[in-house]
Amino acid sequence: MAIFLYFILGSILSTTATATSEVQRGLNASTASLNKSAVYSLSSSLIPKEECPPCFNCLLPAYKCGNYGTCNEYDGQCRCPEGWSGNDCLIPQCGSLADGPRRHPRPPKEECTCNDGWGGINCNVCQTDDACANFPIPEIEGLLGDDGAARNMTCYKGGVNVRNQHQMCDVTNRKILDQLNGRIPQVTFSCNAADATCAFQFWIGKIESFYCGLQQCRTSVEHDYKKNVTVADCEKIQCSCIADRMLCGEDGSVNIDEFLAEEIKGPAKFSCATGSGCKFEEPAMNQLINDVFGDGYITLECNSGECLHYTQVPGYIAPPKPDYTIWIALSCAGAAAIFLLVIIGFWYVGRTNTSEGFASIRLPEDEAARLMTDHVPANLQFSDISYAIPSGKVVLSNVTGSVKSGQIMAIMGPSGAGKSTLLDILARRQKRGTVGGTTLVNGRSVTDSEFRRVVGFVDQEDLLMSTLTVYETVLYSALLRLPREMSLEAKKFRTLETMHELGILGIKDSRIGESGKRSISGGEKRRVSIACELVTSPSILFLDEPTSGLDAYNAYNVVESLVTLARDYNRTVVFTIHQPRSNIVALFDQLVLLAKGRVVFSGPFAQCQPYFEGIGFPCPTGFNIADYLVDLTVKASEQEVSQRNSQPSSSTHSVHDGVPRTGENHSEQPNTDRLAPPTAGPAHTSREEVNSSAPNKSLLEQGAEFFMRKMRAGNSGPTAADAFPKDVHLDVLVKTYAESEIAKHVKQEITSTTVTNGTQANGSGQMRDVTEETNVLRGRRRASWATQFKILSGRAFKNLYRDPALMTAHYVASIVIAIVCGLLVHNVTNDIPGFQNRLGFFFFTLSLFGFACLSSLGLFANERILFMRERANGYYASGTYFTSKVLFDVVPLRVVPALVYGSIVYGLVGLVPSIAQFWKFLLALVLFNLTAASVVLFVSIAIENTAVAGLVGTLIMLENLLFAGLLVNRNAVAPYLDWLFSLSFFHAAYEGMLVNELRYLTLKERKFGVDLDVAAAAILSSFGFQAQAFWWPDMITLGILCATMLILAFLWLHFFVKEKR
Repeated sequence: MAIFLYFILGSILSTTATATSEVQRGLNASTASLNKSAVYSLSSSLIPKEECPPCFNCLLPAYKCGNYGTCNEYDGQCRCPEGWSGNDCLIPQCGSLADGPRRHPRPPKEECTCNDGWGGINCNVCQTDDACANFPIPEIEGLLGDDGAARNMTCYKGGVNVRNQHQMCDVTNRKILDQLNGRIPQVTFSCNAADATCAFQFWIGKIESFYCGLQQCRTSVEHDYKKNVTVADCEKIQCSCIADRMLCGEDGSVNIDEFLAEEIKGPAKFSCATGSGCKFEEPAMNQLINDVFGDGYITLECNSGECLHYTQVPGYIAPPKPDYTIWIALSCAGAAAIFLLVIIGFWYVGRTNTSEGFASIRLPEDEAARLMTDHVPANLQFSDISYAIPSGKVVLSNVTGSVKSGQIMAIMGPSGAGKSTLLDILARRQKRGTVGGTTLVNGRSVTDSEFRRVVGFVDQEDLLMSTLTVYETVLYSALLRLPREMSLEAKKFRTLETMHELGILGIKDSRIGESGKRSISGGEKRRVSIACELVTSPSILFLDEPTSGLDAYNAYNVVESLVTLARDYNRTVVFTIHQPRSNIVALFDQLVLLAKGRVVFSGPFAQCQPYFEGIGFPCPTGFNIADYLVDLTVKASEQEVSQRNSQPSSSTHSVHDGVPRTGENHSEQPNTDRLAPPTAGPAHTSREEVNSSAPNKSLLEQGAEFFMRKMRAGNSGPTAADAFPKDVHLDVLVKTYAESEIAKHVKQEITSTTVTNGTQANGSGQMRDVTEETNVLRGRRRASWATQFKILSGRAFKNLYRDPALMTAHYVASIVIAIVCGLLVHNVTNDIPGFQNRLGFFFFTLSLFGFACLSSLGLFANERILFMRERANGYYASGTYFTSKVLFDVVPLRVVPALVYGSIVYGLVGLVPSIAQFWKFLLALVLFNLTAASVVLFVSIAIENTAVAGLVGTLIMLENLLFAGLLVNRNAVAPYLDWLFSLSFFHAAYEGMLVNELRYLTLKERKFGVDLDVAAAAILSSFGFQAQAFWWPDMITLGILCATMLILAFLWLHFFVKEKR
């Protein structure tokens, strides 16, 4: 079969091969019928002259019988196979096989004219039953009529070799036909059942080029309800060229005689499938076809015919199409059972179990004693803290302070004063801008990683998982962050102990709840957030606005619990607070008062009121000192802005963004009148007079001031506002504090506690190293990767089944839509409408699951901030979170619904009833669903805005849908756009499903009284699909795309999704 390949190569190379042969004169020594000596003794007059051609004698080496005819050893003439004639059996016969010895050879340079009902190049293939009338068959002599003629003969075209089968085939390899430029390649193939041999001839332009003989052949047939496959397997094959023919030495072609003799050895296989054509395979030939034309073998379109008596026709009854009733029933019952089991299982494990109390926990004595002794007291000192955002604006400037263990420090100031920024810097949170200054713990400078081991941070917003209980929330924090050497019982005990400290033990089994589904109060939720940090027994606890959003009672309870924690358990507590009530202020130990990022006061709270009285700003009797200080800083800020806008920039009080400009002359002393206590005159100055210097008041502000004046008209007593002088400059307040004894004492305290060369500067003995001793007491290692994965997986799973709306919607939709599709496209037929229904069904299925994956956009978006906070606080690594998220969020929503849908719909629709095809269909559907989900997961991680992420996800789905292969034909698209099909996961899944279902299907259609048989694979090819593309590239492409998107999603999560405050 590889001959035409060599013909093409020969035409490209324009190689002319000349076949030479030498006629040997002499008789064969093995020929018994001739006398060798007698021949040589003949008179020279009897020897033919050179111009006369020698007579044909197949006994001589120079001659041989073509098409493997037999040589008669008595007369040296060839006995030719059926359909061949001539001395060398190379001339095809015409007429028909029924003519027997009366057949005439084909005239030179002409085509055969076959008798009616016969066809093929040598008229060996019967076409009608009438053509087989009176066909001589020795096996049926007992069935002949009185006149000796055979009765009830038929032309059998089933392809099974009964006696002597003949086939006429056209080569259909597309590239081969293109290269031969109109010269049609054809094949004749015949088999003889008696001696288990077959014969093969290859023709180009109806001229035989070479022939092959096949031996030790076995024929078989495979039956299916839609088709049968006939196979002829031959162990040996030998081929020979015909001299001076195409591919065998003809001018302009190569001579492949040696290739045929040396390479083509077998085994060979000739097989035909009903409606799908035939193929001829031989190892050497297949390799050549693959290398040159990209096909795996020679493809043929054959017509077979063999004259038989009707009693000889192989008895074949097509099996009925399988009954899908049982299949459908089992599929639906199995899907329903799986669904019910999943729902029951989720309900069972989703119940809120009552947690164990102290009584049920048994600790070893040594471990029980260690729970409260593993804490190392820590003093926190900070000096010259400054911060500037990337735009250059200074937010903090030279902030200094100190707080000891057992104390609480409150950072106060009006909105925009820089309170939260200072707290973030002290807690070593990652900032976008530039940070300056020094932070010491027990007089030592520690690294960020060591510092985070001994501190806890509670953010202003309570970011807790709403589906967990209070106990589970705090316990997960303990399991993830406490040392792995600590036993599980000890961690549970520590959890309950912490909850008892904060007064939330009574609500331990209540769920956190969310907006619209309240479970615990705001104050309780804030204490749960504190407990999540306190459970790790931090030496220093930072809290940002712990009373924000709480009523006065709950706010006091929260602060009181912090005071108890600091004083009873020797912790250091630092928090910001906006404007607390008086009973909360009375609990402060240290106070830092900020205004526009500058320090107005920093020191012991007990010295705060005397200090401001000493500089001329006493708090009125009965007035909340916190309210007074905030109003004072606001007033000072307003006066500074007013003066800066009204005075030239060269003024000695000129400031830039609330910070004195470097290099300005500040030698001018503060105005004593401005710092003196207010006199009687100013004390009775009205509010509007005090604020008269504020420029550019809006109409709303003026109306509010008028309303306040009317409200104060009946009040003759002084107010906090009445205590302010007209000129209260922030610059002066900052400078006054910087020169005060309190500021000097704070700086001296920081200097004295700084550790130098292992000893304190004041020589009073070395303070404890917090980070080193904490590591010794608790161990350096937190939860292992496996422990983190187990805890996070359990948490994700609980969150999923305790809020089952999304999961239930996916499962119910899968079942309902599967039933609807099954009823709509029930028991699809094997015709053109059935082909269309299959195309539409697969397209709809992929569209359904592809766009359903967009529901995963919210899975990570709802936890983005929670993830950033927890990772920043050292709960877990990015890899464990991502892995648990994929396995216990993505898989339950993408794998289970696809399996349920596929199990129901496959039998209802009536797809190929094969176990292999069924599981391949489910594989394609699940892989597609996972790939689409991984793409959506990457989008949700990379794009923070949910609305934008939804739009991008929809556009990605539509783009992949466009290049699925149904809406746009791949063969009609420009070559530079072909890569879009290769990267479309819709195309990979769609092509895989179509190939799995339609590759071997034959469509039967009857139109206008004509039966049409169309191979579904041929239609798929016209659509641009590849019939052998299921595993590669389709399924492998889906796997690669899924893995690639998951890797990209993880890398983006790890490197780009970080907390930047």
